[in-house]
Amino acid sequence: MPTRIVPLPSSGARAYLLRGEASSVLVDTGTEKLGEHTLAACHHMAVRLILLTHGHFDHCQNAAYFARELRCPVAVSREDAELLSGSRRPVRGEGFRDGAFAWLSNRSIRGTPIPPVEPLVFLEEGMSLAPYGIEGRVVALPGHTAGSVGVFLDSRDLLAGDAMFCLPGLGPPWCYEDKKQMEKSLERIKALRPRQIYTGHALR
Repeated sequence: MPTRIVPLPSSGARAYLLRGEASSVLVDTGTEKLGEHTLAACHHMAVRLILLTHGHFDHCQNAAYFARELRCPVAVSREDAELLSGSRRPVRGEGFRDGAFAWLSNRSIRGTPIPPVEPLVFLEEGMSLAPYGIEGRVVALPGHTAGSVGVFLDSRDLLAGDAMFCLPGLGPPWCYEDKKQMEKSLERIKALRPRQIYTGHALR
């Protein structure tokens, strides 16, 4: 059975449940505001992994709580693992809109706590999700953060995290740690020729 992508009720960034035939993977967790609603949607779904596309609070604030409740490991790239234990790295943006967005993002990054969690799985380029019952693999999409990743399913659907925004149309993220890496990741996405792209932030 092809993997199903189920958008979940969440606040901050979007969370998605990847549903295989017998188990599921949770991609990102959103923030505490709707944490209970997100968690409720995961119960009885045999979640075997919490996969974080990167280490910003709006994607991983519930990771420690969900890991305890769902009794499954947290996965993140090695480059972003430090962000789950209190480290903070600033983002930037060019121009008025992106500069203002980066300023607001940095204020939130500095001021919003992330309950510390130790990742037990480190995500790497090409890593198969078959051991967790999902037909797809991890793709490295650095730039927004040094360790940003996505999930490219065998169906050719891509969960891009914050490597792209959809506000309202698909485009580059409005802030990033490294612009050149971000631009290379956009080219990588284009080369994958995804059937559909699911982003962490979208108006639709």
